[in-house]
Amino acid sequence: MKKLTALTTAAIAAAALALTGCGGAANGTSSAGGAFPKAGATIEWVVPSAAGAGSDILARIVAPAMQEDLGANVKVVNKEGGSQIVGLSYVANAKPDGLTFGTTNVPSILGRYLDPSKKAGFTRNSFTPIGAYATNSVVIGVNKNSPYQDIQSLFEAVKASPGTIKAGTDSRAGDDHINLLLLEKELGLDFNIVHYNSGADKVAALVSGELDFSLGGVSSFFGQYKAGDLKLLAVVSDQPSPFAPDVPTLKGAGYQMAPMSSTFVLSVPAKTPADVVARLEAALKKAYENTAVQEKLKGAATQPAWLSSSDASKLWEERETTIKPVIEELLQQK
Repeated sequence: MKKLTALTTAAIAAAALALTGCGGAANGTSSAGGAFPKAGATIEWVVPSAAGAGSDILARIVAPAMQEDLGANVKVVNKEGGSQIVGLSYVANAKPDGLTFGTTNVPSILGRYLDPSKKAGFTRNSFTPIGAYATNSVVIGVNKNSPYQDIQSLFEAVKASPGTIKAGTDSRAGDDHINLLLLEKELGLDFNIVHYNSGADKVAALVSGELDFSLGGVSSFFGQYKAGDLKLLAVVSDQPSPFAPDVPTLKGAGYQMAPMSSTFVLSVPAKTPADVVARLEAALKKAYENTAVQEKLKGAATQPAWLSSSDASKLWEERETTIKPVIEELLQQK
């Protein structure tokens, strides 16, 4: 009997995969008419917030580098509304062909679907992460004219007048809300929490003096902080932020809290073929590794940090497991 050549063996294996529906090509690229993506195709990067918001700025930094690697047009599209529900729903319900992916920040996305009142129509299982490229430390900020010039004086005022010091969030049950409630629980505080429709609205309210303080990612406050319109009182971390090195950590100020941060995860709709996910993951990783991209991310007060598709999925699942009971309990209280 003649021995099969390597080429013949490979051909038989490929045919078997096609017949059984397994393997990358049989699960998407060949049915799409060739390798993903087709030259000149347009891929939508959906940002579920307004143009000029933090996630939008970062998307426009990374998208050109992905576009160069993919040989396709990567177009950043803003679909705001409903505290990000509109844009996230668009991604979850898009055709799973790799031509639509979106920003699904963890943990902020959790409150969008774990809060039943938002009627999101999607869950974690509606998405497949392709990876994460950056993280954002959480800071506490006040208006430049605030009477609270350090974190101790702010928290002392809260203790002296429980339920009266106004703190802003970007949405009900979003990560700002959850983090504020965790601060209340762990430090024995009681804030007057006010919800806005977006992070931009929250920051604008802080700058105008409508709020006593707010909490959020350092990148969302960075422009106003550098301009002198806001003062940062603390970083909720064990280490100082490289973007605001003179701002004390909450731990350094004597308050014991677990570090808070957000991770910029990109996701495609569930059931997107594995080989398409892998191709997008490779393009995102190459963009992340681009020195110019990393410098621009840092310029936007965001720390470059890589997570693979599997690691981003694991992070998402772990954070959901931790935060779901917290949201259920805290929503009953507020």
